[in-house]
Amino acid sequence: MVYDTPLESRIDDEIAAWGVVVTKRKMFGGLGYFVQGNMAFGVKGDELIVKPAPGMADELLKEPGMKPFEFGGRTMSSWCLAEPEILDEDNLPRLLAICRDYVLT
Repeated sequence: MVYDTPLESRIDDEIAAWGVVVTKRKMFGGLGYFVQGNMAFGVKGDELIVKPAPGMADELLKEPGMKPFEFGGRTMSSWCLAEPEILDEDNLPRLLAICRDYVLT
């Protein structure tokens, strides 16, 4: 599956102001974004792969448009997938910040 390049551009615009080095690698049929060598979030198709703090995943999954991240027939514990309908100008930065803050701990 090809990942959503407009979503990639929106993410790149958002993370440019972070003051943290973020690298990208192709993976999961999409992109993985890494901070200090650790995957923080990613893009799979037109959805955002979200890696929150372990205790926060259950809370995020209660929100509309969030679901467990499954890959290769396995559910990845503590990872979520945000559907494109919820990735608006408020929610995308919020979800990216959640991932950044966790990976920096």
